Amino acid sequence: MLKKPVVYRLFFISILIIIWELAAHFGPYPDALFPSLVAVVKRLGMLVMEEALLLKALNSISIVLIGMIISALIALTLSLLGIYLPFIKENTKLLNSVASPLPGIALLPIVILWLGLTSKAMMLIMVHAMLWPMVTTLTLALERVHFKYLRLIKVFKIPFWRRISTIYLPGIINDVFAGFEIAWSRGWRTLLSVEMIFGIVGSHSGLGWLIYERRMYMDTAGMLAGLIAIAVCGVLFESVLFKAKRWEVFIGTTNLH
Repeated sequence: MLKKPVVYRLFFISILIIIWELAAHFGPYPDALFPSLVAVVKRLGMLVMEEALLLKALNSISIVLIGMIISALIALTLSLLGIYLPFIKENTKLLNSVASPLPGIALLPIVILWLGLTSKAMMLIMVHAMLWPMVTTLTLALERVHFKYLRLIKVFKIPFWRRISTIYLPGIINDVFAGFEIAWSRGWRTLLSVEMIFGIVGSHSGLGWLIYERRMYMDTAGMLAGLIAIAVCGVLFESVLFKAKRWEVFIGTTNLH
């Protein structure tokens, strides 16, 4: 039996489908500009079979994941060092306040001048987009956990690496995945924007370039199919990767051993 949240979502999606179909059949726009969902789904199938849509999606996702891993390692290092080194803490806050408001798409022209239209330029922009929300989230979470268990750490003289595995990591896991979710959304939007504006980076193209190609060919159904693919990727990441409770149970079970 379906759970209530699933039923609510299916009901809402059904309403959206009905509204879309009514607008497509009775609205003021022709089929070329406002195709029906049947045409969009057919075009989506053609893109999967003929235009390597799945490979493009995997290419975009892989870039975001690599950027997320690099950003997480840098953010965790800066946050941990900031607990014990005031110099690192204050300058990390300074860099965060300066760099966080800068959109990656605004920095891309300068980065291209330095590194060219390469995967290195793309990765630098991705790390910039995802690093700062992770730094903010991890710093606040680690400070909260550190001061909460500070007396315990001093009394039992817990080694540094033992603190990380038994105190810090279990205590900040929910905050970590909240930071990951924010970083993912920022990195995903940045990647698609860069691909749509500056084209292919490296030997493979992604979903952003796919939508740009469809726009050049006036393929409205193809553009909408690309948007559906982007939405599906977002739903999959939210439902699979960003379930903090699952990871919290896993980490707790691991620490018991």
